[in-house]
Amino acid sequence: MTLTKILDGAMPSGSIIQGVGAKQGSGSGVFANSTSWHGTGFGKSITPSSASNKILVLCNANVYQGTASKYYSVNLYRHTAAFTANGSVSGTQLFNDGKGFGAVYGNSGDRMHCKSCVLLDSPNTTSEIYYNLVHKEESGGSGIFDGYDIDSTIVLLEIVG
Repeated sequence: MTLTKILDGAMPSGSIIQGVGAKQGSGSGVFANSTSWHGTGFGKSITPSSASNKILVLCNANVYQGTASKYYSVNLYRHTAAFTANGSVSGTQLFNDGKGFGAVYGNSGDRMHCKSCVLLDSPNTTSEIYYNLVHKEESGGSGIFDGYDIDSTIVLLEIVG
């Protein structure tokens, strides 16, 4: 590819043309308190430059489960707005409804985990979209996001389709 084509905006398929990211690790703690998916207040938005482009999502969520024999799970939703901490969710769920892209479980003691996901998404839009981390726990669990001052991250990369 010649430099002229790059200057003309003709980036080849697979090129990364935009990147955004966020980090959170305040230690304030967002308790799951629900057996259905709801917001953690953590996410990031991106505005694709073409509807045919894809978004590579890279997310690391540091989570804690303090109750034995209970699941605490995390997932991602794509939506047109940010989700608040413990707020309701809507939009497109990006991983399975059961345990999302990761779950913490153990027989006894405290469990701290980093749950990671990588997803190549096709949002088919040029409007701003948000990728929101959500969580839920099994009844009687004690799942916490951002509770122990350990950073969680999300990176969104726009890739030419």
